[in-house]
Amino acid sequence: MNVSEYVERLYASFGKAPRPDLAEITPHRCCECDEVADRLSAYAARDVPEKDMHWLGDCLPLLSAKAFRFYLPRFIEFCLRVPNSNVEALINYNLAPSTDLDVGERNRFAGFSEEERRVVLEFVEYRASLPDHIYDEPYLEAARSFWRER
Repeated sequence: MNVSEYVERLYASFGKAPRPDLAEITPHRCCECDEVADRLSAYAARDVPEKDMHWLGDCLPLLSAKAFRFYLPRFIEFCLRVPNSNVEALINYNLAPSTDLDVGERNRFAGFSEEERRVVLEFVEYRASLPDHIYDEPYLEAARSFWRER
């Protein structure tokens, strides 16, 4: 995969994803969710700083559907550009809906356009092609199946 070309297509594909307001970033109110919202709200997806991305690595499940769609490109880009980060280690677990979490209004995967779905599937396929994907194979297979069915 040519990462630079893919990242440009990724952001172009998500160009119409609406930016969430501060209160829309996380649906739950607690110290951790408020910190996540504060760290993300000041930035467009592409501009979230590396230092914040390291901290946010395990926060994808905390995001609202609107924030997940808006910020997912940054998490994917960070995964590709910063190998061995916590984002890279955890992203495979967040590429398909969770039956416990992604239900009703909380479904982070409900609002994707066809173009967005295609570019995410490309990332999933790339992740599944990596030699060490065997460790996360069930998660990647679930993601592959989900994005192909859309």
